[in-house]
Amino acid sequence: MSNLSSHILDISTGRPASGVAVHLARYQQGDYQPLASCHTDANGRIGAFTPAALPAGRYRLTAEIGAWFSAAGRETPYVHAQIELQLSEEQHYHLPFLIAPGGWSTYRGS
Repeated sequence: MSNLSSHILDISTGRPASGVAVHLARYQQGDYQPLASCHTDANGRIGAFTPAALPAGRYRLTAEIGAWFSAAGRETPYVHAQIELQLSEEQHYHLPFLIAPGGWSTYRGS
């Protein structure tokens, strides 16, 4: 079983992205099935998407960055930032999003 956390930073302002909706889905039977929806805290973090550890498998994280930028009166062509990943057994995965109106990226954190 694995644990999954995330962190979203607005690199255009150098500040955490507080209040971003992030959805977790698991790939099962040929499609992604919703598992959890969370919002980033005041520090731009989601410590855990589910109270229990996640089984190995294919997952998708979707951060609703378009709505977040729009609520702040900022334009972006991106509706969301999305990561598809394969979780293996017994590991912690920390997946930060670095966002800006002109683009976004991710990496595997610790």
